[in-house]
Order: sequence, then C-alpha cells, then structure tokens
Amino acid sequence: MKRFIFAYIKQETKKDMKKTILSICFACIAICLPYQAAAQKNENANHEDSYYLKGAVPEVNGKVVFSKEFSISGMSKEDVYEKVHTWMDARMKQNANKSRVAYVNEANGQIAANAEEYIVFSNTALALDRTKVMYQMIANCDNGKCTLQIRNIRYDYPNEKEIYIAEEWITDEVALSKDQSKLVRGYAKWRRKTVDFVDDMNESLQKALSGINTMRADDGKPEETRKGDEVAVVNAQPVQTTPPAQPVAKAAAPAINPAIPVATVEAAVKDGETVKPEETVKPVDTPVAVVEEKPAVPAGAFPELTADKIQASKGRLVIIIGEDEFNRTTMTANAGGYLSSKDGKKFINTILTPEQNYQALEQAEAYTVSFYPNGASQPSVVMKCRYATTEKPGPGRANIFTGEITSVETH
Repeated sequence: MKRFIFAYIKQETKKDMKKTILSICFACIAICLPYQAAAQKNENANHEDSYYLKGAVPEVNGKVVFSKEFSISGMSKEDVYEKVHTWMDARMKQNANKSRVAYVNEANGQIAANAEEYIVFSNTALALDRTKVMYQMIANCDNGKCTLQIRNIRYDYPNEKEIYIAEEWITDEVALSKDQSKLVRGYAKWRRKTVDFVDDMNESLQKALSGINTMRADDGKPEETRKGDEVAVVNAQPVQTTPPAQPVAKAAAPAINPAIPVATVEAAVKDGETVKPEETVKPVDTPVAVVEEKPAVPAGAFPELTADKIQASKGRLVIIIGEDEFNRTTMTANAGGYLSSKDGKKFINTILTPEQNYQALEQAEAYTVSFYPNGASQPSVVMKCRYATTEKPGPGRANIFTGEITSVETH
C-alpha cells in the first residue's frame, strides 16, 4: 500500500513539474514576442524611411527650397509658359481658398503664386489629423524646359498659436538623428509628408506639360484641397496632437533667393496681387539655381535607382516588349518619361507622342524600359516592369504608360 501511495505521489509531482516548465516556457514566449515584433517594426520603419533621410529636404542659403527642372523637348518658351500658367492657375483655384497666382511675366517666362493647402497625417473614421501648409511657388519657363521652386514653407497646425516654419521643422539638422541614420520622433511625419507633398506637385506638373489634366473641378467648398487619396474631404474634427516642443518656431518672413528677381516676384507674391510686368521694377534676368532633387520613388525599394540615373534631357527611354529576340517590339518614348511612386511601389512613366503606335504596349502584361544616356550604345539603367495603367487624354495629346518596376539593373 505504501509503495502504491509513493508511486502515485511521484507521478503527480512529475505532472506538476511538467506543467510548471510549460507555464514558464509560455510566459517567456509571451514576453519575447512583443519585443521581437517591435524590433521587426522598427527595422521595417528604418528601411522605409531611407527615402526621407539625408538630402531629401534641400536647402539653399539656409532656406528650404525644393527645385525641379522639367525637360520638354521641342516645346517653345511660349508654349511651356502657357501650360505652366494654366496648370498653376487651375491648382490655385482647386484649393477653393486664398491661393492665387500673384505674379506673371510672360516675356521673362516667370509665374509665381501664394498657396494654402492641407497635408494629412492620418485620417480615420473618428479623427482627421492634418495641418495647413502655406508656401510660395515660382516657375521659370524657357525653350524646352521649366524650373519649379517650392519655398517659404510654413505650417498652421490646428489650435496652435505659432506658425511653424520648414527651416526649424523638417531640415536634416532638426529632423534627423546625429548620425543621420533615422528620423527624429515627433518631426518624422512632418518631413515625410512634406517630401511626399512636393513629389505629388512635381508629378502633377509633369503630367500637365505632357498634355494630361490632373486638376479636379472646383467644388466651391472652402479650405478643402488637393486631389485623390492623400486628402479626404471629411467633417471630422482634427485630432489634437501637439507638435514637439523644440524648437519654438516663429512666423517666417518670405524666403530670399538671389536667383529669382526679388524686386518683382517677392513683392508681388507678398502682396497677393497679380502684377503686370510694367508696373514693377524691371526683373534681373538671372537663371534659377537648380537644386538636385530626390527621385520620386518610395523608401527602401531599389535604392540604386536615384534621380541622376534617369534624366529625360540627357538620354532616351527605350521600351522593349517581348523576351524573344526575333519576335519583340522596340520603341522609344519620344516625349520622355519620369519616375513616380504610390503605396510603397515604384513606377516608370513613359510618354509617347500622339503619332506613336501604342497598341503593343497597351496589350503587354510585362515589358522592359532601358535608359540610354546621350551618345551611349548601351543602357545605364534597365527596368523590368509589369503593366499598370494608361492615361490617354484625347486626340492629339501625349499618352502616358505607367509600369510598376519589378527589378532594376544599373551599369
């Protein structure tokens, strides 16, 4: 009997020990998993933020100045000016607020505007977190090209008494860590969304210069602005999230760039009135200093595909449809092309002139786009793509074919 009792106690003790060991193991797993998930999340965030690190926010003489040069081969200065003026005027009216073209000088190919739009940080069914962004836009047009500058950027955040300025909010010095390897928490969303905002602006003008209208009709609603999926027009109250306390920013004075005829453009933009050239001091005919822009591509994907790899004015884009060397279609994007991004994906947009036959490209599920620098017999960049969308604005207009980039080879 005693043996039976001792055997039973020993068996139950073993069971309890197994339960205890299993409980400890499950507890360890429960503790470690959140840390592992957090580490993975941080790693992914750092990877995605690589697009917004050093150089993403350009500075000229201590001022944040985003600048992009567009190349439109064969287009006269007058035609470039007309397209840019039409696009800028439509965008200002689209905002349905105080945004307006404030200065025009057709002889010099200059157009400037004061603008107010919204940048949305997050938008849920319960709350809308956004800021009003105020900026100056200046375009300088010439034969076959146009330079667009976005500068004097300021933010009017809901229920905040201060006007925050870009120079104290999104620069490398402020928004990046000391080793410039990651974004500083609190400033990150401001830097990301401002860079995306400018990218969208540049893409919109590129399409306008190619004959594609991206402006939606003015619905007359005050202070609701911008296109598509970045800003949703809702009636939710903005979430009350206070920006980081340091540094305390002051309202910005208009940014000064000596490359722009300051006596005319700055005064006109500041006053908010359209000014005729003869009513102002004669502008100084000085070329605009072009700041190298970052490629309009999302973070982390194909980091080797940078802005200097594809420049429409310095080469040509060749499209190849079909893998079989003896049964494939080859064509050149006569009107050029540009990079773009959306939802974490990269795209190459090739622009075909109205007289080009596009049926083969429209029917292709996959194709290759290669960039040949001027005078080169071999491509410097080869992008494999899958067909995404086509924009056909109508008879006599350029057609844009958008392909999602699946792989890149650079030489």
